[in-house]
Amino acid sequence: MGEHAREKAVRIGRLVRTGRLTRLTRRFWMGKSPLRRRTDRIEAWITAGLLASFLAGAPLASVAAGRWVQHGGLLEQHAQQSWHQVPAVLLKTAPVQRTLYLRASLDTEVMALAGWTGPGGRRVTGKVPVAPGTLAGRTIQVWVNRSGQPTGSPLPNSELARRVIGAQVLAPVGLAVLLLGLGAVVRWLMNRRRLAAWETGWAYTGPRWTRHH
Repeated sequence: MGEHAREKAVRIGRLVRTGRLTRLTRRFWMGKSPLRRRTDRIEAWITAGLLASFLAGAPLASVAAGRWVQHGGLLEQHAQQSWHQVPAVLLKTAPVQRTLYLRASLDTEVMALAGWTGPGGRRVTGKVPVAPGTLAGRTIQVWVNRSGQPTGSPLPNSELARRVIGAQVLAPVGLAVLLLGLGAVVRWLMNRRRLAAWETGWAYTGPRWTRHH
């Protein structure tokens, strides 16, 4: 037996000798008290199962969500490999963005009409993101696909990494919310059964108790 196993056995033995294990078991409705109904024990076991599911499933959910998002991002980047930048001329001056109450900066981009040369030398026009107030006639770089249509910037590796981290963080949170919801439903159902049992018991003992008092 290893040192760790011996220490664990000693701790369990101390718990049994001091009665702490028994009190802990009774605290979670596992004891044989006559006041504990069957529904109480069922609810306790389901609650323990939900807790165990979270402890075991949270790491797995985090890893699975991260891999799923990363796979989707890699597919998106693969589809964007044909995107490239072309020079475009702004056909109209970009609107100047007004100061809004909740806007922290005026450097956000706005959409403005621009024109550029597409495949085969044909002229293509469309709205592209530029800095507010950019004057007409300015030459800017525009991301386009094979057909020359504007696409926006491709997905950078830094943004993909942020998506993966966000998914890894949110997946356990989502699992916790789901299990808490299931626990609330179980408690509601058990409370209904307990209430029905109490009403049935009172219907039987109530009249007898009233006669004696």
